[in-house]
Amino acid sequence: MQRPQEIALALLTAALIAGGALGYAGGRYAAARETMPGEHGAMRHYIAAQLDLDATQIAKMDTILDARREEMTKIIAPVKPQLDASRTAAREKIMAILTPAQQKRFQEILAAKDKAEEAAKK
Repeated sequence: MQRPQEIALALLTAALIAGGALGYAGGRYAAARETMPGEHGAMRHYIAAQLDLDATQIAKMDTILDARREEMTKIIAPVKPQLDASRTAAREKIMAILTPAQQKRFQEILAAKDKAEEAAKK
């Protein structure tokens, strides 16, 4: 009777260790996904996490990056119409080489990108 209890205890211990390891790995993966560059503000979070910045450092970095964004907006303003026209022309040329199904998907991708850019401005 002792042997089945030992096996059950060993299996329970193994399951507990495996569950803990998977939970830890899953948590690390989720945290990494939240802080990877790619979305607006994600680079700030990524840098803060990678450098282990404290709240004061994060606030100062945010102020610096916000000022940079304002400065870049002013610098780009005079040529923005040309940049927009270039982007529109490139999109039209790409649309011309796509099938109707691809055009539909491309428009969806662009709409999502434009929406994300617009949200990033707010």
